[in-house]
Amino acid sequence: MHRRGTRGLERIRWYVDYVLDLVGIGLDESKDLVAQVRDKLEEVVEEARKGEVVIPEQSIYLGRGREFTFDAEDILKFLREAQPEQLDVFRRELLRELRRRKRLSEEVGRIEEEVRRYVKSLGIYVPFAILDYDRFKLWKNKYHFIFKAEIGAHKYLDEYEGTLDELIELFKEVVRRESREISRLIRRARSERERWIREVGGLSEFLSELESHVIETAILTITGPKLARPSTWRGLDDGVIIAMGMGLEKAGDLEVIKWDITRVGPSEFVYGAHPHLWPEFYGWFVESLRSNGVLSIILRSFRKEVDELTGLPVKELRGYVVSMSGGRITYRQLTARELFEAHTTDPVTGERIEPEPAVIYCGPGDDRIYSIRGT
Repeated sequence: MHRRGTRGLERIRWYVDYVLDLVGIGLDESKDLVAQVRDKLEEVVEEARKGEVVIPEQSIYLGRGREFTFDAEDILKFLREAQPEQLDVFRRELLRELRRRKRLSEEVGRIEEEVRRYVKSLGIYVPFAILDYDRFKLWKNKYHFIFKAEIGAHKYLDEYEGTLDELIELFKEVVRRESREISRLIRRARSERERWIREVGGLSEFLSELESHVIETAILTITGPKLARPSTWRGLDDGVIIAMGMGLEKAGDLEVIKWDITRVGPSEFVYGAHPHLWPEFYGWFVESLRSNGVLSIILRSFRKEVDELTGLPVKELRGYVVSMSGGRITYRQLTARELFEAHTTDPVTGERIEPEPAVIYCGPGDDRIYSIRGT
């Protein structure tokens, strides 16, 4: 690690930014913040030693070819060795930045709520999410905003000067413009769905089964020996796809790809995290099924209620074994017990592992096993 020319308040602020980027803003202000940070960093370091996570490293350029590089272990060492007055400064700066980020988070919530209300008034689903957000006060209620947002089929990295209300109106205008392309992509997805349903028997029934369990959003995890590649991946090496976190995972001889499912109308759904993938899913799924013969599928659908014990949204899990024979798709849904056993048994050791919290394991009909408190 390089520690040249870095001391005092500036270094502590770098540490604070790193910590909050790593552990988030869920720290409890009523308890000792330094102790909470120390505990969380120790957990991260221990997980890294087990190979479960990779500790991110931060480099600060100091000029003249010099840099200051540090990670969670360096901050832990600082917290253990720092003088009381240094810890007081760290605690003060941590509280200040924590509160600032919480205010920003509240603003993001307000922006997203107002824009989504506007989206609803348009009568068409338009993806909208703020991925990164910061602001600096100029004068009175005027700010310099810096943001990264996903709106419709595009991502925007931009800056804006004005009031918060003016920024919200700007987002609404972008949503309105994006809605035209989104409408076109939904129509294309609908057309592709109809085409593949005409060509492949049983596809309509299986899609209807999945969609009957989707309230607003869900995640479809599809596993097979060799899955087709979405068009945006073609030409890329698998190692690059995995390293960039584009959605491909490998487990032994099996490949795993996840597709988001989003309800865009009373009885209409799209598949894919990015709108340009929506028309592609149906052909991709049929191609993967044809080349593998059998696929394992897990549907993770999100309910509106929150688990009292964990504060996590309640999820329903369903498992399917999907086959294609003679050009027709058939499927068998796993029982709740089969699904529960598969998700609570270590595949290597065979030992029992804790069930995922806030989950209902669902079989056909009313077959259920609950891992949440209550029903």
